Amino acid sequence: MNKLNFKYLFPNLFLFCICMNLTACSEKNSSGDNLQSGDEIIPFEPDLNTLIRNPASGWTLYDDANDYVAQANTYWNQQGAAAEKYASIFYWRSRWSELEPEEGKYAWEHDENFKALIQGALDRGLKLAFRVYIDGQDNIHNGTPDFVREAGAKGYAVHKLWDPANENNNWTPYADDPVFQEKFGNFIRAFAKEFDNPEQVDFIDAYNLGWWGEGHHVQYLNNNNKFKVYQWITDLYAENFKNVLLVVNFGTEIGFEYEKRLAIDKHDFLTRRDGIGSYWFQDAEVNIINSLFPQKAFIAEGCYWGGNSDSYQPWNTDPLYADKFKSWSDFYAQAYKDAIRGHANTLDLREATETRGWITHAKDLVKDFISNGGYRLTPIQIEYPVSVQMGNTLSIKHIWRNSGVGVCPNNNKRWNYKYKVSFALLDPESHEIKQRITDENAEPSAWIKGTDKTYKTSESLIVPAGQYILAVAITDDTQNQKPGLNLAVKNGKFINDWLQIGTIQILSLIHISEPTRRS
Repeated sequence: MNKLNFKYLFPNLFLFCICMNLTACSEKNSSGDNLQSGDEIIPFEPDLNTLIRNPASGWTLYDDANDYVAQANTYWNQQGAAAEKYASIFYWRSRWSELEPEEGKYAWEHDENFKALIQGALDRGLKLAFRVYIDGQDNIHNGTPDFVREAGAKGYAVHKLWDPANENNNWTPYADDPVFQEKFGNFIRAFAKEFDNPEQVDFIDAYNLGWWGEGHHVQYLNNNNKFKVYQWITDLYAENFKNVLLVVNFGTEIGFEYEKRLAIDKHDFLTRRDGIGSYWFQDAEVNIINSLFPQKAFIAEGCYWGGNSDSYQPWNTDPLYADKFKSWSDFYAQAYKDAIRGHANTLDLREATETRGWITHAKDLVKDFISNGGYRLTPIQIEYPVSVQMGNTLSIKHIWRNSGVGVCPNNNKRWNYKYKVSFALLDPESHEIKQRITDENAEPSAWIKGTDKTYKTSESLIVPAGQYILAVAITDDTQNQKPGLNLAVKNGKFINDWLQIGTIQILSLIHISEPTRRS
């Protein structure tokens, strides 16, 4: 006689009915998507106040060595608190002669103070940025190492800082001199070998000729070589820095048409301006920046520096603001306004004197730029089913917001869309990733303040039955898909930098046992 084994049949029938009921009872949510009953809709509130450090975004501390490079211990004793509370980037701007005082002898290998300055920034969680200039104008000594002149490069004299006779005593090479170009090319190749590392470096200024590296008063053996020189030096940086963002001052004497053609368009350089909060950053400059936004992020720098007391007023010859600025507070307010209307990713706290000025006279603006400057990314809503049958498709709807005026430059050729929105199913005990789901259509460089972006992604499940933690992160393809950008989520719970969304149950397949036979 054949007989069913009811011991196994009833429990499986019961589970089968439950699963059939979950599958059959689907409904439309408010967005019109077909979602299973019991779907979770998880909102997240953007964190608008906490310092959220992300690449190429936020306040920048400087060592701006037109005189002497800062002593590392003194510098970090003065700037350490600001680094902890406000800043994201440490920007080293100084002479080529500091980094290669002797041919082939580099500061990052032999200069203990330089190494300590850099390590001090990294130890405090700051990323690095650099400008290396060759002109000695207003500097304590030559911008270009002596071995270049000794090798036969031709040059001219520029003003030396603190020269009592006010004479031109600093030697600078002509920008089209072939010996200079050969030696500088060797330096850039070595420099890139050391610092073309986006895990440590946010951006490199990639022009830097002329006074203060801003592209003014460049001299040539033959003035007809001006455009060739611009192409040579921007090509040089582009050929050697493959991974770190490159930026270029716009509005130099070369002209924006050529800057755009030879650097911004050709090599995907970002833009910077060393003059916001002044006559040198008016509506025309803002219009240039905004014509490139959001395709290009903007690196901003305030014009006036060197003090913080109202007895020192470097703007008193400014054609636009000399009569309008009565104090440093007025300058800080205009610099902040310009940064916001220019969609700035970064702004300078600068050196210790300027940092004290900002914090003393404009602390609210310092906090406001943390909240509004750069980019701040939040998944403001995620919808997902609380249970899915093993082997079926998991569908997730997600909405993203950028609360900052800037943009994540993920579309830049040197980042090459490396940041991706990823979801993970985590083991609830070990927190090991059991399955990762990446939405290739969710693009962080498209997220602009005032316009939320909505996506839906689906993928077949390959994990076994059980309960999992569902989490989300913006991962980095170049770092084994680990979380790469920090999310701005108020009171969010993070597991190994993954933002926990909730739990999800993966249901086992239903198998009814074969009947038990007996003779």
